[in-house]
Amino acid sequence: MDNKRRNRLLARYEVGWWIWHGRKDFAKATDFMVKEYMLQFGIPRSRARAAVMYRIKAAKMHDKAEELERSGRIKSGAAYWKKAERLIERHFELLD
Repeated sequence: MDNKRRNRLLARYEVGWWIWHGRKDFAKATDFMVKEYMLQFGIPRSRARAAVMYRIKAAKMHDKAEELERSGRIKSGAAYWKKAERLIERHFELLD
């Protein structure tokens, strides 16, 4: 596949997951993210899906940390930031 086609597909998958996330269809959003990772990193579907799932879990920890910090619970938020960091570390390990 030439670079122009590859980049077009990567853009389609990236914007696709944004669209489905906004429409609250998380299964489709996840599928687009998995396709993007497979193409971008040249990894099998199962590994791409595992990496995406770690990223999604980390994003949930991010949201919880921000929510706690907005309510003044900085120390409680810090625990969620740490969980997010560990999940993202696993995410990146799968992309190596």
